[in-house]
Amino acid sequence: SKSIDFSFWRLVHALKKADSARTPNLPELWLGTAGFVMENAHLFDWSTGQLRLKAGMSDYYVDFVRGSIAGRVAQGMALLLLEDNGYSFVSSFRDEFRRNAKKGRSNPIGPHQKKLPDFVFEKGTRHRALAEAKGRFVPPEGSPPIKGDLNLALTQLKGGSRLLSPQPSKCFAIGTYLREVNDCSGEQSLIAFVDPEADEPADPVEMPEDAIRRSNYASWLALMGFDDVARQLWLRDGETQSRPVPIIALDGREYVVTIASIQPLSSLRLDNPANGRDFPEWPRRFLGPFPEEISIGLIGLDLEVTRAIGMTIQGISDAGGLMEIDTEDRRKSAGEIDGGMFHGSVFSDGSLFGEIRAPWKQWPTFERRVVAF
Repeated sequence: SKSIDFSFWRLVHALKKADSARTPNLPELWLGTAGFVMENAHLFDWSTGQLRLKAGMSDYYVDFVRGSIAGRVAQGMALLLLEDNGYSFVSSFRDEFRRNAKKGRSNPIGPHQKKLPDFVFEKGTRHRALAEAKGRFVPPEGSPPIKGDLNLALTQLKGGSRLLSPQPSKCFAIGTYLREVNDCSGEQSLIAFVDPEADEPADPVEMPEDAIRRSNYASWLALMGFDDVARQLWLRDGETQSRPVPIIALDGREYVVTIASIQPLSSLRLDNPANGRDFPEWPRRFLGPFPEEISIGLIGLDLEVTRAIGMTIQGISDAGGLMEIDTEDRRKSAGEIDGGMFHGSVFSDGSLFGEIRAPWKQWPTFERRVVAF
């Protein structure tokens, strides 16, 4: 068995990346994910060394709501698993298939192919993988149907692996099973996965070399509010624009950022290992005229990545701009920046998600720079 080491922010980052990969992208989706985490924060217990549900939370919601929430968390955990295994770039399988299918292709996704995998990933260059995520909240001392879930996922992967060319070299059926903190069964929350061989291709859709990277970054740029750039990446058509953007420096790298929210910072932090049990601070915060700190929510992308995207749009290098992007493990949870502290996550593709915490009367300094992309 192997454990996945992640923080609160890293999980939220993965949830956001999964959301933006599989849905139409709007800047408001940032609030959607933040809202999802805050509305469902009562489900999770972060006080132990592993992710657990709080007592009574495995059946807190009715079946269809519980299944939806568990599935969404499972997709985020699947992204974390693949990120930990070097798969930095992701796109929705169904969207990628439709985007690259030839115009006029008869019935590109037939009735027998409705059950398809969630995602298509890329590692390095030309190493692609499909992934299907399943997930459940397990009641105390319960036994989840892991084998049945993974068998269903394998069926979806088998159908998907036949439809793309170049054919994915790996497939992952991934199940996430979260247990309550007071579960006496001795079993832990776990991620189970199998990686079968891809099936033989059958009338596959040809995917360009940089298709997944284009989709990966287009989704994130749309989330940041750069809809025009996202559209140009998806459609492979357009021109760059020189635009002033906020820049922050973190660990020797620079990131283009979008300010997604500004709000008072309470002591009841969702990413606090004590899980927000710092109640003595609350009366003073409610009675005081102003909060002591503010939280500035950020979505960002490595500056060098945005420049590579600009080169791709300009046609200076057709696929090379994106294919030459170097990936590296950038696990980040906190770091000092000019005027505050960054708390959040940076993935290996250069995407950033988190917040700056700063004193109320001392706003962080954002450098504004003109960047073409």
